[in-house]
Amino acid sequence: MTPDETVVLTRYVRALCPQQRLDAYTPDAWHDVLGPYDLGDARQAAATVAGRQPFVSPAEIIAEIRRARAGRIRHVHGPGQSPEVPDADPDDVRAYLAALRAQRTRAADPTARRRPLHELLTCTGRAVPKEVTR
Repeated sequence: MTPDETVVLTRYVRALCPQQRLDAYTPDAWHDVLGPYDLGDARQAAATVAGRQPFVSPAEIIAEIRRARAGRIRHVHGPGQSPEVPDADPDDVRAYLAALRAQRTRAADPTARRRPLHELLTCTGRAVPKEVTR
């Protein structure tokens, strides 16, 4: 999350919780804590927390983001094994592990786009059948 996005988030929290006191330095402090997270996830988490209590803290937002991501990644089979085949050569251990990590990140992140089959096949260095390129 960028500092500007943190300002947007704190304004959103202020709209959700008008009784919560926020000042000019709140976005700076919140950015120090929420910087690694996505604005979309943080907004959704803030709305969820505000729906059950009158005040929202950064720690509660982080806890809700982690809970939501854990729920989205439940379909992953085994420790870090996705139902998708990683788009890397299994003989290249570093590339294969990086592909597995990227899959887990995409599975947990709702804003990540799904990669088209054509794009995945071109990463292998093999010829792509014409029926796939459409």
